[in-house]
Parts: sequence; structure tokens; C-alpha cells
Amino acid sequence: MTPKTATGAKVASAFDTPMRSERLSDKVAAQIQQMIRSNELQAGDKLPPERELCERMGVSRTVIREAVRSLAAKGLLDVRAGGGTVVLAPSPSLVSEMMTMMLHGRARPGGANARDPVLFSHVQEVRRHLEVEIAGMAAVRRTDDDLTEMRKHLEQMKASEHEPELWAQSDVAFHAVIAQASHNPLYPVLLGSISDMLMEVRLTGIRLRGTPNRALRHHKNILERITAKDGPGARQAMLDHLSESEDTYRKARAAAAREK
Repeated sequence: MTPKTATGAKVASAFDTPMRSERLSDKVAAQIQQMIRSNELQAGDKLPPERELCERMGVSRTVIREAVRSLAAKGLLDVRAGGGTVVLAPSPSLVSEMMTMMLHGRARPGGANARDPVLFSHVQEVRRHLEVEIAGMAAVRRTDDDLTEMRKHLEQMKASEHEPELWAQSDVAFHAVIAQASHNPLYPVLLGSISDMLMEVRLTGIRLRGTPNRALRHHKNILERITAKDGPGARQAMLDHLSESEDTYRKARAAAAREK
């Protein structure tokens, strides 16, 4: 897409002088972000030149550069050498990645929020609310292509039961495809934001004997209900699976503690 220059009275008038009571670069960044949200600035548009922004907003070049830098870090702007600053469309993967970073920041020992970490119980609580509904929606809305993808990851799980990393990846991918099969673009984003944590849960659980076979049995049941377009049945199958997964994780943790 060829970048467009943001011109016209509507865009020009939108750049107001920020209030001095706030950090100027944050205020400028918030103003630009609001323009992107309201579609006054759209994907592919170029921001006006730096000097022009300074004049319109009554701030220094340093302030503009700090604001642009913060928005580029969020993936909303692309600063191109010799090509100006271009507005980007936020992608689902970027949103999911930002949520993942936020969650890991909370869970980091010694971090600013170290007293309020994200625990296994938090993850499971979210999964019970999120994935049970996702399974029901997928059963109603899935396509034949969705079912093909689910079967593929199920076969990969079966083939990699002695390779923990590959098995866990296939397990997470199976659940991700169910989220995609809901055909609600928010579900894959929300589920993707905890995918790293879900990998840790799987890699812990697989240490317990019989975990791959139990998981495969539950996954087959979920797939059968989704294939049959049985929304209530798919929800129950997912709930049964999550309950078993929770029990497996706790037993695996307990067994690991006894071995120390």
C-alpha cells in the first residue's frame, strides 16, 4: 500500500496544542493514538513532517520524537528512513504479544508487581470462562477447513507423545484452531496472550505418566462434539478436559516436589 500524506482541514485541525499539566510527549502520543482509533489517521497515512507537527501542536521536536518513538514501540507507527512516519494497522498478533508481555511482567520475580503474580489458578480460571465458550461457538460456526486443521494437530499430538516440546506445541495449536473456528477475531487474541503460560502447563503435566493418552482422549471428544455442531456438548467436553488438565498439573507438581 502506497503511504498517503495526512492532509486536509480535518486532520490539520486535529493536532491541538497539548495541555502543559501532563508530560507533553505522552499527551501528544495519546492525541495521535486517538486519531488512529477514530480513523482520522488510517493505515498507510503519513504523519505530517516533524517541523509541521511542532508548529501545529506548539511543542519541541524532542517531544514529537518521544511521542513517535513510543507509538512505534506499540506497533502503531513505522518510522522509515527517508520515507517519513507511516501509520500501521494494529494486528491481532501484536495485540496478543503486548498482552503476553504485560502478563509476564506481572509474573516476573522482583518486578514492580511481584507481589501480585499471575498464578496457575488465575490462568485456569480464565480458561474455564474463555475456552468453554470458545468450544461452543466453534461447534456452531466451524467450517470443514477448521475441522481439517483440528484433525491435523490432533495427529501431531498423537505422533509426538514422546517428544514433550512438540506435543505441547501441538496441544496449544489445537486449542488455537478451535479459537479461530469461533470466527470471532477477539478469541484468538485473548487465548494467544496466555499461550506461553499454557505451554508451561503442558510441559509440566506431560511429566505425569499417561498424560498424552488422557489429553488425546479429551481432545477427540471435543472434536467429535464440534464436528457434530453440538454446542452444549462441546462446552461440556471442554470443561471436562480443563478439569482433567487442572488435576494433572497439580499431581505433576506434587510428584516433582516429592522428587526434590
